[in-house]
Amino acid sequence: MRIGSAGAVVADGEREFRGQDDLPLAVDLDGTLTPSDTLHEGLITYVKNSPNNLHHLWPHLRAGKAVFKRSIAERTVFDPTLLPYNEELLAWLRAEKARGRRIVLISAADRSIAEAVGAHLGLFDEVHGSLGVENLSGVRKLALIRETLGERFVYAGDSRVDVPIFQAAEKVVLVGDVARLETMLPPGKVIEQRFPNGSNGLRTWAKALRLGHWSKNVLVLVAPALALQTLSPWMAVQALILFVAMGLLASATYIVNDLLDLAADRQHPVKKDRPFASGRISARKGVMAGAGLVLATGVLALFLPPAVDLMLAVYAVVTLLYSFVLKRQAFIDVFVLAMLFTVRVLAGSLLLPPDVSPWLLTFSMLLFLSLAMVKRYAELNRVVESGGRDVVARGYTARDLPLLLAAGVASSFSAIVIFVIYLIAEQYSRDIYNQPGMLWATMPLILMWVLRIWHLTIHGQMSEDPVVFALKDRFSLALGALAVAALILAWA
Repeated sequence: MRIGSAGAVVADGEREFRGQDDLPLAVDLDGTLTPSDTLHEGLITYVKNSPNNLHHLWPHLRAGKAVFKRSIAERTVFDPTLLPYNEELLAWLRAEKARGRRIVLISAADRSIAEAVGAHLGLFDEVHGSLGVENLSGVRKLALIRETLGERFVYAGDSRVDVPIFQAAEKVVLVGDVARLETMLPPGKVIEQRFPNGSNGLRTWAKALRLGHWSKNVLVLVAPALALQTLSPWMAVQALILFVAMGLLASATYIVNDLLDLAADRQHPVKKDRPFASGRISARKGVMAGAGLVLATGVLALFLPPAVDLMLAVYAVVTLLYSFVLKRQAFIDVFVLAMLFTVRVLAGSLLLPPDVSPWLLTFSMLLFLSLAMVKRYAELNRVVESGGRDVVARGYTARDLPLLLAAGVASSFSAIVIFVIYLIAEQYSRDIYNQPGMLWATMPLILMWVLRIWHLTIHGQMSEDPVVFALKDRFSLALGALAVAALILAWA
């Protein structure tokens, strides 16, 4: 015997209901309680820990999905506190729990994952998950729900695989793509609650692909722009193709980087709202999108010279190395970021028949090394001011702030010197400029911009990406317009 929530005595094994709305509730985990998929994210973590783990996956997958889930769960560390949750659904579940309703978490995820979530939320009367033998989904989940809650229950789910449970449930709670789920329900099925997901349209995907960062790929046009008067129509078309190809490839690498950085991003005050970290776009969709972008880049590469295609491949390989390993190595990471910017300049230079200018590449490397240090300084300074000592998943500590400042400013001034040498040694003597002396005006403009960037950075007013900041900053845009005007006057 036990005492019911309304004070009535209830016999053991008998279900207690105070009304139709108090039917026991079974709640799904992946896609419902959280918008993400714990298996897919665990798999990404497993591969991130060591890419060599890839060849171990196939034997586990052949043994069945439940075995596969168990193997991933046993080889990765799962932190339920970092998982994004459907807060609106959670608030409703807590209110129902406070009214005395019985709520059970029943998930196809490995039981260790489900139990960790259950312990973190402290909301469920029971927690069930796959035990490494059979995958707890569809009809298997329905059988367990009936065994646990009886024939009369309410089910909260989000997927087509839940249709057998929706059909058997007395009422349903729909989460996610509610309109699509409603078409799968039998006529007359009572919907207790709806929790539609937010808009994941073009704006969300544009944020995931970092379309705003495509502006960085203007660097591939630097060399063609400096040689505009000698540029053939086909070279100009190739320059535009390269711009698009580099953008597609960069977006693919951003997806990879964000998927590998889910745990760190979810602890970041700004990055936690990124589409993958927040769960607005699933990891599975991200992988598919990344593969499609790489394929599209390969198609565009067919119209570019082999040397330029090689630079695209170098960019992809170095970016992957950065995402997996190098981004956690202090100061190596900023050199890699500077290199990736310089590869853009080099790729554009390889479209032209003359030899690539070592002065231009050196200037690019030093300037973007300085800007990479701006990014790290701003990020580290934010952590220090909030009471932290280092940056999550980075190798920096508070003691590195003076070194980042000194090395960054030194790099920027060195870049200016190299730029002057580049102008005098290579541009003044070229026949394509009628007034080559006007090119000198770009030097103080660049110097003024770099000093402004560092001034804002040390005063805590810099966003963590100075290149993106410059595209929104009116003063920076004005300096850029003056630089373009100087280039035009040099041609005139």
